[in-house]
Amino acid sequence: MPLDMKGDWNKRARDDARFYIATSIEGTEAAFDASGKSDVGHFFDGLGELLHGDQVVLDIGCGIGRMDRHIAPRVARLVGIDVSGEMVARARARLGDLGNVEFVEGDGTSLRPLGDATFGLVFSHIVFQHIPRFVTRGYFREVHRVLRTGGEFVFQLPEAVPGAPQDPPDDDTFEMRFWREEDVRAELEACGFTWLECRRFAIDTPDLAGLNYLRLRVRK
Repeated sequence: MPLDMKGDWNKRARDDARFYIATSIEGTEAAFDASGKSDVGHFFDGLGELLHGDQVVLDIGCGIGRMDRHIAPRVARLVGIDVSGEMVARARARLGDLGNVEFVEGDGTSLRPLGDATFGLVFSHIVFQHIPRFVTRGYFREVHRVLRTGGEFVFQLPEAVPGAPQDPPDDDTFEMRFWREEDVRAELEACGFTWLECRRFAIDTPDLAGLNYLRLRVRK
């Protein structure tokens, strides 16, 4: 089957957007919002200096703005991009009270129509793990394009350790892909990024116990 990321995620958004964004969270709006606040604190632990009043931020795979609600008040401007037009429409409705936020529908393989050297920070959380590797590599190149010189890219991937699941087929847009630190570092440096750090966080869901998330940080 051909890759249909847009169709797949539009269907998931229509079926149950909150579930497919954060599958382990109770399905209420309050719990969903609280999970966004918690994940912002966890994801940006030790990186608070990146969220400041002059910062222009891009969130790749923004969904319905789960984390963006809690980032936007700390920065000058935030743009969320998502392959799903259904997700984007819901994000606009949920965060319509925030004047410094914009949501854009993407094509699922690039960051068009976003301009070159636009952002000081690009981040992505629990997104690239669902994407075939060749698509993720394309996104790395696109992030380099849209970042300003000196801007940073911070994102998460699950770590490939002994016993980690093998990749699903490339037309699967939901099951996870696991990466080795040295492999993702090589991909990023090939795009022209300067490596800054990799931090590991334990995965606390029962079916993935014993594995880690990698939080990768690079600079243009």
